[in-house]
Amino acid sequence: MTVESYALKILSDHGCDCYTYGGEDSKHVLEDLKEGYPDGMDFPYIDVANAILAISRPKQIHKAPFRMVWDTDNCCDSIDCESLEAAKCQAEDTLIEWQMEEISKWADGVPTEEQIDDWNYMIWNCGVEIYKYDPDTDEYVVADRLSYEEEEQLGWREITEDYKPWELMKGE
Repeated sequence: MTVESYALKILSDHGCDCYTYGGEDSKHVLEDLKEGYPDGMDFPYIDVANAILAISRPKQIHKAPFRMVWDTDNCCDSIDCESLEAAKCQAEDTLIEWQMEEISKWADGVPTEEQIDDWNYMIWNCGVEIYKYDPDTDEYVVADRLSYEEEEQLGWREITEDYKPWELMKGE
């Protein structure tokens, strides 16, 4: 067995491939080998580490074509999506999840005045948008957002005298 075939076997035995140490993790290969094989190896650590690095390749850069960005009053993040439809579903799911979190705080399904204020604050200060990747600029640009009607269908609207979601839920 050569040191190269031994290195390939070590990678395979641990669920790794030629991309595992092809990037930033390459500087950890020697430490990982010593940690994983504290009693030694069939070849010197340094030789196995160098063989792993010789067969390692960096992964090509992949940018998701779409990104659903969510924004609250204190946090902003995103979820990469492979299609506009997937991004739109993520946006809808996020709004629904936020609503369910608020509703779960309501005793007996009916909010207090403070919880109504919290709900309305959420409606006015939290949101989602869909961005599309532009390879010419290497940036994401706003591509779509849920319409007011789509948000309203999800129940994403301010609580008012005319709209009381807990009364609608009783009819279900």
